[in-house]
Amino acid sequence: MKLYALLKPLLVLLLFCAVACQSNSTTETAMAQTAGEAATAPTVIYLVRHAEKETSDPKNEDPDLTAAGAARAVALRDLLEGQPVDALYATKYIRTKNTLKPLADARQLEMEEYEAHDFDNLKAKILQQHRGQTVVVAGHSNTILPIIEAFGATRPVPEIADGTYDHLFRMTVPAEGSPAVETSRFGAASH
Repeated sequence: MKLYALLKPLLVLLLFCAVACQSNSTTETAMAQTAGEAATAPTVIYLVRHAEKETSDPKNEDPDLTAAGAARAVALRDLLEGQPVDALYATKYIRTKNTLKPLADARQLEMEEYEAHDFDNLKAKILQQHRGQTVVVAGHSNTILPIIEAFGATRPVPEIADGTYDHLFRMTVPAEGSPAVETSRFGAASH
């Protein structure tokens, strides 16, 4: 009788362990499958120049957005509504951060800061940490096109003029092969 009393809890424990091991194996298989899908899925990167900046003080090297710039930031958020967004990248400047702020707030995402002219490091970071995901990058008139080139794509426009704020570049980076860039406009037309 005592032997039976000892075997019963032991059998329950063995049964529990068997079920737990099966469940863990299923979870690991699902995680491996998801990682494999991300490795083969294209990475989508939206690139925008920061929105309109305040220019009344020529000595201010870190100006904020104007009212038109704030409206453009909201237009970007609205444009990407319903699209997956997994990460946001902005330079250290207020104008790039505030261009992404409405989107960051809506998605409850933290912005990751990158060095404005370190194109290769930005590329490596996005492809290592966000392969197969969708990323939005806010940059500057003289950095957006070099970022596109760093990924191996051709410039979709020759340059971004100082008064142009409405370009939206959607770059699709496949797991293998060359990236493709689509160009569109968003928000109010720039001058």
